[in-house]
Amino acid sequence: MTVGTPVTPEDLFAPEPEADPCDSLDDLLISMLIDRTLRARGQHEARAEAGLPVRKMAWEYAMVKRYTSRLGPEGAEIARAMLALAHSRSDLPPDA
Repeated sequence: MTVGTPVTPEDLFAPEPEADPCDSLDDLLISMLIDRTLRARGQHEARAEAGLPVRKMAWEYAMVKRYTSRLGPEGAEIARAMLALAHSRSDLPPDA
């Protein structure tokens, strides 16, 4: 950005011409979240087929506590978002 040049909201979110050093990590995290979600959904289906509750609340609570202890309050939000994704009905793209 040049000093004295007006900034529009579009400029704030425009991709930088060079790759961000975190891009490859973001891609890896996304792939891992897709994999984790699909595994969790598979486990939920297996529990339902066995006549068990789909959600294992003690396990979910322990997961939130684990993320909170390592990452603080934001970690709890990340864990809750991952659990929401696993329990959602939304389709995920295949892991690329």
